[in-house]
Amino acid sequence: MYSLKKIISGGQTGVDQAALNAALELNIGCGGRCPPGRVCENGNIPGNLPLTETPVERSKIAPDIPRSLRTEWNVRDSDATLILKPPGLNDDKGTNWTLQCVEIYGKKSLILDPFENRSSNILREWLSTNQVRTLNIAGPDEKTCPGIGEKSYNFLLQALESQRTG
Repeated sequence: MYSLKKIISGGQTGVDQAALNAALELNIGCGGRCPPGRVCENGNIPGNLPLTETPVERSKIAPDIPRSLRTEWNVRDSDATLILKPPGLNDDKGTNWTLQCVEIYGKKSLILDPFENRSSNILREWLSTNQVRTLNIAGPDEKTCPGIGEKSYNFLLQALESQRTG
């Protein structure tokens, strides 16, 4: 058994919002950092997602990557990072920056395909083995990978059902 207490993410469409909405549905604590003004690629992050704005959009060590500071701080503030993406999607700058941050901060990470049935068991075992309490969840946005949000939401509901509180 594992003791996941909180899910954090950056609030963008796709995987980020799916992770936060799944946490809310399962009554798992959630939060994280988002860009100033709660901006996301299709407008604004929904107000029901409990996020804290970063003071600036871009990290000093990744000034060429949009929304890079929230990515960096979410990795820093978590025990581990889960990246949800289908195989072959390798040109997503934000997801690649997340992996660089994992290395910079020496955090554990796992990359899973939410479209793969066995991923739920892999995630549960990994969370237990690594005793993850605060999990950062990242991955592509809807523009980069259409349908990833809904698939990630359903995947996380199934995989984390045993962590439901209340």
